[in-house]
Amino acid sequence: MRDRLSIKQGKFQLSTRAKITLFAALVAVLPTSGFCTASLILSLNYVATTADISHPTSIPWLTDKSQCQRTHRIWRDNKCWDYEHNPMF
Repeated sequence: MRDRLSIKQGKFQLSTRAKITLFAALVAVLPTSGFCTASLILSLNYVATTADISHPTSIPWLTDKSQCQRTHRIWRDNKCWDYEHNPMF
């Protein structure tokens, strides 16, 4: 009689301690993975929005207007300005 009951219940019964451990692991893993996924999505969104914005910067080694214009940059305020500078570079 006891053999029939153990067959119906299945071969792989977990103890209460194992069930609590698995539940605790699941409770720890799900929020952590959700947080990591959300962080990744937000960082990719930030990269996508900042990639299209240009930030002008002066080029300190180009001190002459002709050198600046030869490199297809803009000479303004006695400085050579590059308007294609990307902060992700």
